[in-house]
Amino acid sequence: MAQAKRKLKEAEANRHWTVEEYLAYEKASPIRHEYVDGQLFAMAGESKNHNRVGSNILVKLLQGLESSKCEAFFEGIKVKVGPTRYYYPDVVVTCTEPEEDEDAYIIENPVMIVEVLSSSTARNDRIEKMNAYQRLPGLREYVIVSQETVRVEVYRHDRADDVWQCQVVDQPESDVTFHSVGVTMTLADIYRRVRFAEESEEEEQEN
Repeated sequence: MAQAKRKLKEAEANRHWTVEEYLAYEKASPIRHEYVDGQLFAMAGESKNHNRVGSNILVKLLQGLESSKCEAFFEGIKVKVGPTRYYYPDVVVTCTEPEEDEDAYIIENPVMIVEVLSSSTARNDRIEKMNAYQRLPGLREYVIVSQETVRVEVYRHDRADDVWQCQVVDQPESDVTFHSVGVTMTLADIYRRVRFAEESEEEEQEN
């Protein structure tokens, strides 16, 4: 049975999927997949730090957007990046009024996207995804957050024809303002309860 399941997964990975097939399959699949030009890519598991960082950012966004028309979503919502490309950002914010016939599983007009880096996704987040996200006409900020050290990179532009600028915030006592949604949070907020490798090693040595 296990061998059969492996063969089935290999067949799924190697075949070409239409967008319609992917969207239907994804609704029933227990595993999330990103979709790029007919290929499915299974989402890897996350570390506790990855989850802490993403959750901390989401909580502060939800608080800051409480009286706004903008809304923040976490992990399980796809973003349509192009006709044949769908990603699952760690956090995404949209300010578009919902329409009656909109897809409940997809966001097409994000204004802000957050990706928390991991060793397996860092290159993809910095190159492939950044290039794809920055082509979205309504996106105003793309945020890359490290889970291994205190570092937040905010790539932003105010209008679609502006050049993207990068702001790096890496001082623990600093704060960062996301201009696209008007929300400010401290790096202490973002890294609340995050345990860096050196801290874990020191605790082990003390014990």
